[in-house]
Amino acid sequence: MVSSPGVVDSHYRSCGVSSRAVPGASRREGPSFLFLLSLLLSAFATADPPESPTVRVGMPLTLTDIYIPGGEARPKPRPNRESPLVIRLLEVKPAQDGKRYDLEVYGLETGHYDLATFLEAVDPANPPKFATIALTITTELPPGLPPPTELSANTPKKLGGYKLALWVLGILWVLVLVVLIFWRRRKAAETAAPEVPATLAERLRSLLREASQGNLDGNQKASLERLILGHWRQRLPELASHPPAEALATLRHHQEAGPLLLQLEQWLHKPGVETSSDRIDELLAPYRG
Repeated sequence: MVSSPGVVDSHYRSCGVSSRAVPGASRREGPSFLFLLSLLLSAFATADPPESPTVRVGMPLTLTDIYIPGGEARPKPRPNRESPLVIRLLEVKPAQDGKRYDLEVYGLETGHYDLATFLEAVDPANPPKFATIALTITTELPPGLPPPTELSANTPKKLGGYKLALWVLGILWVLVLVVLIFWRRRKAAETAAPEVPATLAERLRSLLREASQGNLDGNQKASLERLILGHWRQRLPELASHPPAEALATLRHHQEAGPLLLQLEQWLHKPGVETSSDRIDELLAPYRG
């Protein structure tokens, strides 16, 4: 038997219970609850999945607190250097039923990658349970950066002067070379030409000129006597055994040596007498040759 709503409500009110607390009475609000639930489910179904981390080629990307259940994991080695990703393990932190990892990733080639495929188990007996770890490597610049400006072609300044500089340097080099050649030749000629020693007549001339003017000192007088005695001892060997004073006395009476010695004595006793060059040449005639 079906009771009317009024009878049911009066029955519940007589018992002190509201009809909204009874399950049968809440059926009137069921469609609105189902409608809200369907809206929430559709919103979750149409929501975009979380975007994977994106980084440019060659730039480092640090991923922190990546949870991987199971045993400990580590980056796979790169023996052939052909892997498009370079992964560095920064830190491993314990977590419930697994580990949390801090990783640093470098992308060498563009594309979409699963980071889990580049990891391996440390202990094969206790492997980790890898899930997909999406990563995108791109060459696009981050938003907000201005595009690179086009370079304008500038007309270069006229280049020149190199030939002139080369000519100038070449001429200077030739001039320096010529100067060095002539300088070395002159130096070689001066070195090759030995200095001709003064003859006996030339040495006696300067001493006789000083003697005629009374300017001979003691050393010059001794040098003059040695020159005269040395010359006549070579020409008159008999004088070699005589003392200097006796040899000079003998030479005063000699026909060729006497005139110079007598004239020399006159200059020494009476200096300042003007004597011509011809007279000195005449006195030096026996001492030439």
